[in-house]
Amino acid sequence: MHHLEPLFFVFFLAFACLTKTVSAYAGARFAGEDKTGARNLAVALNARGGPGIVLASVAFDAGIIDLAFYTILVMLALVTSVLAGSWLEATLRHGHALLTEPHPEPEPSRAD
Repeated sequence: MHHLEPLFFVFFLAFACLTKTVSAYAGARFAGEDKTGARNLAVALNARGGPGIVLASVAFDAGIIDLAFYTILVMLALVTSVLAGSWLEATLRHGHALLTEPHPEPEPSRAD
């Protein structure tokens, strides 16, 4: 029996990655991270990994989702984890920092 619908998976992957990456990027920028750091943080947070597989398994066992959607969720967790790991490894291999270092606040001068 065939449990992976490739076209739906591609659209679901694109939608899931786009929404999570954009929201994580926006949150990082709002928190003061520069564009490069925000992009790397967004890619890292896009990985669903083990928790995604566990959640899919619990939903499947509870009968909330069918086998086809369970397969898509597990594939989503695997693909996003591989993509994030590959991106971050390439960033480090090229000698770039993943996040920017915060600039210390200057200490106020004291009148003696």
